[in-house]
Amino acid sequence: MMVQIDWSAVKDVGKKPQGLLLTLVVNWLIKPFTMAALGVLFFKYLFAPWVDPQSANDYIAGMILLGVAPCTAMVFVWSQLVKGDANYTLVQVSVNDLVMVVPFAPIAAFLLGVTDVTVPWETLLLSTVCMWSLPLAAGMACRQSG
Repeated sequence: MMVQIDWSAVKDVGKKPQGLLLTLVVNWLIKPFTMAALGVLFFKYLFAPWVDPQSANDYIAGMILLGVAPCTAMVFVWSQLVKGDANYTLVQVSVNDLVMVVPFAPIAAFLLGVTDVTVPWETLLLSTVCMWSLPLAAGMACRQSG
């Protein structure tokens, strides 16, 4: 995905801000917190009799990490299903991927801390570098060289 970022199109994102704003609000202010709440609800309360506490914490951590790392590939499927603007969708996904570099580690650390799951900051920062920063840099290099 990072290879396809069209930097010239990203600067025009302000022309139609509603879709992008909605995406950012859902991805960064609603979904991570909802996933954490669902994890706690299911694994600390509803399934507590059947899941040992360590496994419950592991499941909650997994749900939090899934909630904080939005799946950008599905956005293209949804856009095509509703006959959306493919170019705007690419810009929307690109901007979200760029934004993802900043809030991933702080939101993940906060939610994991609130749910008593310990993940070192170094691990969260390393995952940010490996999952987003390096692919972003490689994508920029590929686009400029090609």
